[in-house]
Amino acid sequence: MSFKVLLKKDWKQVSLLWMLLVFLGIVAYTLPVWTQMQSFDEQVREIQANPEEFAEWYGDNVTNPSVEELFSPEYSYFIGDLQTLIPYGGVIFLYIIFGFLMASVLIGSERNSQMSDFAMSLPFNRNQLYISKWLIGTSGIIVSSLLGGPLMLWIIHSSRYSFLMEGHGLKVAGLVGFMLLTGIAVFSLALWMGSFGGEAVSQVLWSVVALLFPVGILLLIQGSIFSVTQNTSGVYELFERAIESVFLRVISPLANLFNVDTFNMFTDNTVWENFMTVAMISALSFIVLSFGLGLWMFNRAPQENNGRFFMFTNWLWLVHVIMVVCFAMLGGIILANLSYPTNSILYVVGFVIGGFLAHLLAKRLLYRLNLKLKS
Repeated sequence: MSFKVLLKKDWKQVSLLWMLLVFLGIVAYTLPVWTQMQSFDEQVREIQANPEEFAEWYGDNVTNPSVEELFSPEYSYFIGDLQTLIPYGGVIFLYIIFGFLMASVLIGSERNSQMSDFAMSLPFNRNQLYISKWLIGTSGIIVSSLLGGPLMLWIIHSSRYSFLMEGHGLKVAGLVGFMLLTGIAVFSLALWMGSFGGEAVSQVLWSVVALLFPVGILLLIQGSIFSVTQNTSGVYELFERAIESVFLRVISPLANLFNVDTFNMFTDNTVWENFMTVAMISALSFIVLSFGLGLWMFNRAPQENNGRFFMFTNWLWLVHVIMVVCFAMLGGIILANLSYPTNSILYVVGFVIGGFLAHLLAKRLLYRLNLKLKS
């Protein structure tokens, strides 16, 4: 049987989400640019209509300024720059949401409806099943970027603010490429989590946990140390270096996003070089890592555990311990910070309460919860 048949099956499952992603991707790339330009227009008109109110920032030049002069960095009044035109955060947020949704439909919803049993009976191995789902999901992210990115560039180039793009076309294209890679990385992560969650909702929850986990663990440890010792000496510097480390950026798309300096990218060549080397390579490395691990885990996911919150029963004890420790630290931090300065006794009390509640939750989710599947 042709591999195209498998692609058509997965396409039917996610076609509406795929087309919605492409449409909203184009909107996310272009609409914020247009609205930001409207804001620029309003500020420019206000300055030109009331020059005396802005003389403090522009001096004598404000009496008859050109649009280019109003955006000059030599003046202290800030209207905006190229960075404020690029809808970086909105596009990334869209890719995260749709990455989770598409992955949960492609794997989790199959398990909800028991269609995964039918898929396993087809003359394809699990590698082919997984690759088909990955190709369908990534194609939506790629198409939305290939349509939305160039359209965004055209809107900026054809506007009165095209001078902001002068000499920075390659950098903007690089940023669009990074948003594309980040979207694929998040989708690959969510698809990988489909091997752990036995149905759609649990897959989304594990995807959220996996996205937050590396950075979240560091923040919990940092908060716990501060709550107990009340000593920030060296703690912030240590954890800042950890967050900025290449290793963490490779294993966490969130850490990689946090370390991208879009504000100085267009003015500092050192920041641009760091972006093109570390940020891009980290995103590509995570895609390869998550795809490989996802493929490996998908081959080993026990089909008989469909519907369970966590499919690998041999690992339940480890997940249980991690849940208890993380929620215990969170409870300790919250309770310790109710007083100022932080109180180590309150931290211990919060640690015990958070751990106990997490233990009850883990028992419910990991050992007892077995969702009914649709026949």
